[in-house]
Amino acid sequence: MSQTEVLIIGAGPTGLTLALWLHKQGVAVRIIDYAEAPSKNSRAVAVHARVLELYHQIDLADDLNGFGYPLLASNIWIDGKHYATVPLSDFGKKLTPYPYMLMLSQEDHEKILENRLRSLGICVERCTKLKHYVEHGSKITATLVRETYGSEIICDASWIVGCDGARSIVRHEIGADFEGETYEPLFYIADIEAGSGDCYNPGFNGEAHIRMLGEKYNVILPFCNGKRIRLIGTMVPESYQQTVDLSTPNPQLKFEDVEPEIRAVTGIEIKKLHCFSTYRCHHRIADKFRKGRAFIAGDAAHIHSPVGGQGMNTGIMDAVNLAWKLAAIERRTFALDVIGATDQGFTMLTSKGFWPYLVRQWLLPYGVPIVTKLEYVKHQIFRRGSQLICTYRGSHVSQAASGWGAVQPGDRLPWANLDSGDNFSSLRHIAWQLHVYGYPPADLEKWCILNDVLLTVIDWDPHHGKVGLKKHAVYLLRPDQYIAGIFEGPSVNSMLNDYFSSRELTY
Repeated sequence: MSQTEVLIIGAGPTGLTLALWLHKQGVAVRIIDYAEAPSKNSRAVAVHARVLELYHQIDLADDLNGFGYPLLASNIWIDGKHYATVPLSDFGKKLTPYPYMLMLSQEDHEKILENRLRSLGICVERCTKLKHYVEHGSKITATLVRETYGSEIICDASWIVGCDGARSIVRHEIGADFEGETYEPLFYIADIEAGSGDCYNPGFNGEAHIRMLGEKYNVILPFCNGKRIRLIGTMVPESYQQTVDLSTPNPQLKFEDVEPEIRAVTGIEIKKLHCFSTYRCHHRIADKFRKGRAFIAGDAAHIHSPVGGQGMNTGIMDAVNLAWKLAAIERRTFALDVIGATDQGFTMLTSKGFWPYLVRQWLLPYGVPIVTKLEYVKHQIFRRGSQLICTYRGSHVSQAASGWGAVQPGDRLPWANLDSGDNFSSLRHIAWQLHVYGYPPADLEKWCILNDVLLTVIDWDPHHGKVGLKKHAVYLLRPDQYIAGIFEGPSVNSMLNDYFSSRELTY
């Protein structure tokens, strides 16, 4: 019999992030995974700005940047013709310290997280799976099976979190339906190195390439410092449909089956193949993220189309949210929004019909190069793609909006970067804290000392107003950098007390 506060099932990015955030807040964790090691055939390579901001809080953003490759531009090709180069680095430069998409293999990503966890004295228990658990009173009792020895282990915990993927045992145990659909196209994924003759091939210029060919599409993503590329596509040769049943859940396709078409579309000479797999893509979401003392997060709770690389990033944000004991309904609302948006985008890229054809043949090649010259459009695209737009307005932990303008309770704290420094410096503390841009109320410092809450006062600058902040207002920030409430006036201290007491929250 062993005991812990939180038992985490699954050591992918979601589970590892959850363990790190909980440990940072002094919560005892135990994390298990059925696999022997991080997967070498994982599909996720994109780490978005919002996740890097959250990793900054636990001193991991620099580690990822050291291994990853910042994607600064993307190209659009239609029927073999190049139509546009979109400079992604311009989109988010005023919005975040990380105005790019970081390309990093999930294997390396998991190794960085697991190594940090190990340095803190917490080791992932590999080759171990959850058999079942029972909830009783103030704890759960889980039965774990260690495959190497075939032995069973009993573990008591206050909470259990299933980060155990699309076939989640925890999701099954809480009785959650996993609603959604399977996309018709069959996907392939391949990681390759270029041949000696590919130094001038545009596919190896360190930028992304989106290639549309009829209803099929192919994406080239650079990673490993631009030395390798990842190919993702639906371009299965029709000639093989006579010998391979593409309607089955897992068609037995080999790289040799799709290699001729890859060469034809990309012109790439393949020097070395690191991995190849085919898969069916789904979009699904559980009808609940919690039952009693059990939660689900990441792919166990929602799976996405590959458009925009949102799945892993949404799961990591699940973990951060759960780490400070928020109700899971808050994350389900955002996951629904993300799945809806990526589903629409993927359908437009791969479906037949007039409107999808219009998007592929006219909007992408002609409209995108024009609209992405507009500053507002660039910012909105980056905010959505990087998940900076994620908001918890209307949550029970967000103060009711009351004429605060563009930035309201539930929103991410806007980034304000001045010559003297930015307003994110204090956010390394995973705790409730207050920000004031201007002059704080007279007794606010005493309230902070009494309640051990960090207070950061920043001299007002007109730029603060431009990003949506209000002069002299008191911003209550949640541990995950979101604004819980905005207060002003002579009775701010009593407003803060009312906020915490009415929601039964502690500092």
